[in-house]
Amino acid sequence: MPIDHIKATICYLTSGFLDALDGHAARLFNQSTKFGSMLDQLTDRCATMCLLVTLAYFYPSYMFLFQLSMVIDIASHWIHIQTSLMQGKTSHKSYVDAAENPVLRIYYTSKPVLFSMCAGNELFYSMLYLIYFTEGPASKLCCLNIVRNVLFAVIVVSITIQNFESQR
Repeated sequence: MPIDHIKATICYLTSGFLDALDGHAARLFNQSTKFGSMLDQLTDRCATMCLLVTLAYFYPSYMFLFQLSMVIDIASHWIHIQTSLMQGKTSHKSYVDAAENPVLRIYYTSKPVLFSMCAGNELFYSMLYLIYFTEGPASKLCCLNIVRNVLFAVIVVSITIQNFESQR
């Protein structure tokens, strides 16, 4: 939304937070369904695709990378959920055996990894969106402005958590 980028970013990040809360509540109250799992992934992919299309428009020299990210995101999630359903699992987040795929096992069984990867991904794209409009106020923390500091922190924290979890 080029009219009010702050409200657009707040709405996007809030929807991501509420999506995580909704999924947690469904599991907590034993109200998870295969349809809900598929619908959740579909709405997540649609929201991310809308943002990536906007970013491709804002940064045309990186359009191919945004397109590639969209294809990988959709294809990998579709393949994973179809495989889970074919195996009779009730959710794509069901336990993944280490022999099947050790990367997915860490991703889906470690809440810090899952959270940092999902939140990091959304924050990264959101910060790219914000940087198009403004870099935010100057920061005394570093020579960069606030938005760039958050973008840098997201990358560092995600890499650190990945490395920590892979050493466990």
